Amino acid sequence: MTSLIETFKFGALGHGTFSWAYLAYSAAFTLVLLVLGVLVFNKTERNFMDTV
Repeated sequence: MTSLIETFKFGALGHGTFSWAYLAYSAAFTLVLLVLGVLVFNKTERNFMDTV
């Protein structure tokens, strides 16, 4: 999250740091969380209403 904020600050204000490595790390981490979330959702989708 920090790299996204720093990149936005660098683009908007001209201050801060910009690093492709940190930005790529944030994108990869977000993609992994998205895939895990979709997998968990698809696994529990059928039984979700019975649980609630």
